[in-house]
Amino acid sequence: MDSEKSSVTLKIGWILLLVAGLLITLGGLESFAVAYWGADDLIMGVSLEKLAQVNPDLPKAVRGRRATAAFYATSCGLLVAWVAASAFRKRQKWAWYALLCSLGIGAVGAILRVPILDYTPGSQTAIAVVVALVLALSISYRDFK
Repeated sequence: MDSEKSSVTLKIGWILLLVAGLLITLGGLESFAVAYWGADDLIMGVSLEKLAQVNPDLPKAVRGRRATAAFYATSCGLLVAWVAASAFRKRQKWAWYALLCSLGIGAVGAILRVPILDYTPGSQTAIAVVVALVLALSISYRDFK
């Protein structure tokens, strides 16, 4: 970005990615809270108490998986926000490609739960991430040529 003034499209792109990263982080933190302290976590309408009747370790397994997913969401969100506010904002080409690959592949993997697993909960979040990513990267594409 040298001494030239930042373009409007670059500014829109990095701010959109920063907001997306922060929202992913907040979602991860909320999921941490549910994993560790959430009493009313329902899995397909079944409470953890009901799952414990099948096997007393099932609630721990469900909470453990949720905590692991929350860790990855929080970490990914922080990294996206950091890359957006630093390297992407400074027009470093690697940041554009890194965000495309990491968020794009991750979100598409999460969206595939619909056709492969026939399970839609959570896919709306992945779709929102893809929309934000496509908007931010396409708006700012000319800044990275």
